[in-house]
This record gives sequence, structure tokens and C-alpha cells, in this order.
Amino acid sequence: MTYQTTNTAAKECDISKFEITSNQRKTLDVKTLDVSLGCVQLQYYESILDNTIRVSAILVDTGNRTEGSGSSVLEMEDLKLTGGEKVSLEMRDGYGQKLTLSEDYQLRIKVIRDVIQENVLSYTLDLWSKECLDNELVETRVTSRYDGKISDSIESILKRILKTPKNIDADETENLFSFLGRSEKPFYKCAWLAKRSIPIGSTGKSAGYLFFETADGFKFKSIDKLFQQQYKRRLIYTRTPYLPKGYDAKILEYAYDSAIDVEQALVTGSLFRTELRATNFYDNKPRINETSHTNQEDEDKMGGKEHPTIAKDLGLQDKSTRIVVKYDKKGVLPPGNNLKEQLKRSKENDYDIDAIIRQSAMRYNQLFTQKMSMTIPGDFGLRAGDLVYCDFPEMTTKTMNSVSQRKGGLYMIVDLSHLITTNKTFTKLNLVRESIGRKPF
Repeated sequence: MTYQTTNTAAKECDISKFEITSNQRKTLDVKTLDVSLGCVQLQYYESILDNTIRVSAILVDTGNRTEGSGSSVLEMEDLKLTGGEKVSLEMRDGYGQKLTLSEDYQLRIKVIRDVIQENVLSYTLDLWSKECLDNELVETRVTSRYDGKISDSIESILKRILKTPKNIDADETENLFSFLGRSEKPFYKCAWLAKRSIPIGSTGKSAGYLFFETADGFKFKSIDKLFQQQYKRRLIYTRTPYLPKGYDAKILEYAYDSAIDVEQALVTGSLFRTELRATNFYDNKPRINETSHTNQEDEDKMGGKEHPTIAKDLGLQDKSTRIVVKYDKKGVLPPGNNLKEQLKRSKENDYDIDAIIRQSAMRYNQLFTQKMSMTIPGDFGLRAGDLVYCDFPEMTTKTMNSVSQRKGGLYMIVDLSHLITTNKTFTKLNLVRESIGRKPF
């Protein structure tokens, strides 16, 4: 794919290190090889829906090499690659920003594929985080009982069980929650806890966390808190050869998806009311109540100005389209450090499903109400979960220039991919938000 741009940032990138450490080669002087000059294409990927960063690199080996750590090409027979080898990466974009994945942030080879032997040997390496290997071990299964704030439990699982040395950025949770590990994998347990969390200072209208990894480490972030952060870049789509004042980069290409699937919205209840049918094991008293997606309409926690209106003349959004059936935790795993305290607090409920379970379900589904994908010059300073502010020209017959009030505004980066070739570097962004309308920046 070719993009026409005068932005020199898209034409500049440097892979300064691509070191692979052999699992089997014993000779120390060639146990680690730097193959950066043999890399013809590299794609880096991170997402708020993935618990690891990923890299795919196409390597070409001409067979013309020199022994030692300064080798610029790789032959599978030299390093005897089998999978799981340590990989260290260092890259710099056209803005001078570095992306370093080495030492504690090292990658590991997941699979070697697409091996082609013609005039030269070429193949693709798929890489992922070391923690993905550790996550599968029986010895790292979550087995203990946990009490207290969920954010503290997340840090304990990642640091004490998974033993990751990486930075953990966790938004403090408001609610206390007692649970058992049940010999489940750390990543699964963190994602399981995410939908049971509400951020500190919540007034009952906020729920739903995301667990994911970026180049900066692991993230356990409230969706609402993410939309309250300052946007990272201000981008504009314009066919002029210059970048207007006040913007950080030009959008080279974009696709906007504003269509709402009414059937999906009805099934998920994301834009309608949801009915809760609940009871508990303590007294078996049932209760039924409803909540609306509008209960989350807090302007500071939204990317746009308002939620979409569907079939207003039918009044559908005042009716329930989804039923959630749950049990309270009252009488189940009561909080406390000893039996006496647990008996005393056995009637307490440390997990308010009325305020959490439906709110988080609606928040996850609302997040993808509006979607957009775009390509910009390579920017290694962006991360999944960051906000960007976008402007687009208004489709109008007016002579004066204006920006689109519908497409423009704040978006969250759900997926991010850096594509690096021998002469070009681009960043592809998949963006989402739960509402429509352009907020003033």
C-alpha cells in the first residue's frame, strides 16, 4: 500500500537492535546475533483487548555473513532456532522517539513461519512477551484466596504469582472483593476481575476495567478513567501540503464506521435498558430492577457529547431488551482475616451486582458504538488506551472551511500497529468511542 505524504517522519526509522539469543548454540561469540540489517519488514502490535504486545518480522538471509555478535543476517542453522528464543529490540521513529523492548521487557519467539528458500532464505518470526510463556505454567496458577481491593489483588497476582518485573499501571478500585484463585491462569484471572471493578471515587455510574499490555508494561485501567485523560495527539485530515498550526500530524488515510447495528444493540442492551433478576444464597429473596444506558451519561467520562438515539418514535430506548440473572455474594466468601470476623460479616455483600455487573456489560458494548481506522506517519510515542483528537473537513456546499462536528473529536486507541519497512514507517490506529458529537478541545 502506498501513501502520498510530504511528512518526512514517515520516511525515517531506524531499527538499531534486533538481537536473538540462541537456546542451543554453545559458542559464546555467536550465541547472540544482531539481525537488524536483515529485517526487511517489522510490524509491532498492541491492543486494549490483548494481554501481550506482539511483533512480526520478515527476515532475509543472503548467506553472506561474518561470525560474531555483529552479524547482520540470520540463518536458522546458525542459531538453531526452535522457538522461545530471547529477542531484544530497539527502534527509533522519525520524531526521535525510541521504542525499546529488551532486558525486563524482552520478547520471545512464538513461532517461525513462512520459510521460503529461493535465491535467498526468508522467513517470518512472530514474537510475544515472556510472560505469555510463564502464564501457561502450572506453578504460576492462581490458587490462593484474595481479599480487599481488586487493584491490590491484580498487583499481587502479577508480581507475586507471575513474577513480572514490568511496570504495572493499575487504577485504584473502589470496591472490595473476596475470591478464590481456583488454579486459574494469571491473565485469565486479571481479565475476570476487570469486569467486576469500579474506579475509586465512583458514584455508582461507572464500572468496567480493561487488562492489557503496552510497551510501558501491564495496564489495569478503568474505561471511564481512560476517557478522562488528556489526549496525546491532535490529528487532522487535509489534502494541503502543509500541517495546520496546532496539530501534531496529518491523517494520511482513514475509514469511518458510524453505522449502529440495531440488532446487536438490542441483544447486548448497550443503548437500551437492562433488567436485573437477582437473589442470594443467604435468604433466597429475589429482586428485579432496571437500569438504563443513560445512567452513564457523564460528559467527563464520554468521548463524544451524547449517546445515539434509536427509533425515537417507538420509545424503544425506554424499554428493557436484556435480562441479567445473577446471585449476590452475601453469605459466600465473607470478608475477614479469621473465622470469627468472617462469621460477623457473613451478611455483608462485598460485590454489589446492581451497581457493577450491568454497568460494566453496557460499558464494554457501548465502547464500540463508533469506530474509525486511520494511518498516520510512524509515531512510537502512542500507546493502546491513549486518546487522540481528530478533525476532518465538513462535507458542505458552504464556501467557508469548517470541521465535521459528527466525525471529529476524541477517540480512544483500541488497536495500534507500527509498520516498518526499509524506507517507510507508518502507524495504523483503530479508534473507538461510545458516543457521537465533537467536544471542543
